[in-house]
Amino acid sequence: MNSFEIVNIEVKFDDIFKYVVGNSQYCPIERNIDSNRYSAYDEFIYDNFEKDIIDQSEDYENFSTQVSLLRSKASGMKLDEILRVCEEIQEIAPKTIKL
Repeated sequence: MNSFEIVNIEVKFDDIFKYVVGNSQYCPIERNIDSNRYSAYDEFIYDNFEKDIIDQSEDYENFSTQVSLLRSKASGMKLDEILRVCEEIQEIAPKTIKL
């Protein structure tokens, strides 16, 4: 069984916004990690080198779900709505992840 390191992260508003509107292919979590090694999903982070799923906290899952939901609805929303929701999502962003 692998032990994982707790890593501090800072999810930036700009990273959320760019991802939601399609100006970035990297989700806001992936902007904080080595995207060659790790892939972020709604419920976990996958270690491509170790071929291992790293389960994350409920905060991480909630944040990822909200980002995905906003991304799916953004094309039908006004810019000011998207900006407001991005701010709200940034407030619930995880401060740490397991790698």
